[in-house]
Amino acid sequence: MSEAGENPDYEQFVRLFAKHERGVRGLVRSLLPSLQDVDDVMQDVGLVCWRKFQEFKTDESPDAFFRWACVVARFEVLRHRRNCARDRLILSEETIQLLSDDAGARSQDLEAERLAIEDCLEKLPFAERRLLLSVHTRGDSIAQIAKQLGQSVRRLYSKVNALRDILGDCVRGRLAEAEEQYE
Repeated sequence: MSEAGENPDYEQFVRLFAKHERGVRGLVRSLLPSLQDVDDVMQDVGLVCWRKFQEFKTDESPDAFFRWACVVARFEVLRHRRNCARDRLILSEETIQLLSDDAGARSQDLEAERLAIEDCLEKLPFAERRLLLSVHTRGDSIAQIAKQLGQSVRRLYSKVNALRDILGDCVRGRLAEAEEQYE
């Protein structure tokens, strides 16, 4: 029998971990020097979170699992650090604690911003969304896009700036709405 069939909490854990994995990975990435270390620690974080999931207490806040997983991640980073103590480029536990606290707060803010941007981009008409995204794609310049569209560079700059303003207003509004919900 599979693990999912043996434990009814398995699906809930997988959903929560998948939802917050990016944010937890960002925290771990801010505390470790190499991507290989991040990958190793994230595997351990996933295993420890699963083993201790029965101890996790769900509360009303939507980010309870994220905060809990970040605590697990911090301890796994410290464990990894102790295992690599012979390395000279290791941060002190106090520094890791400070970076962990800061990265956890920033990670939540960045995720909220990412979701707001995605939502606001979806509200733009397809052609305008495509224009904004193409301008911000590596290798594409406004001059190249203007030439492809048969428009003047100045006119396209004005249009892109107007779209950026609309997108910025929408994102700020979404973030303000989200902040009001948590107060």
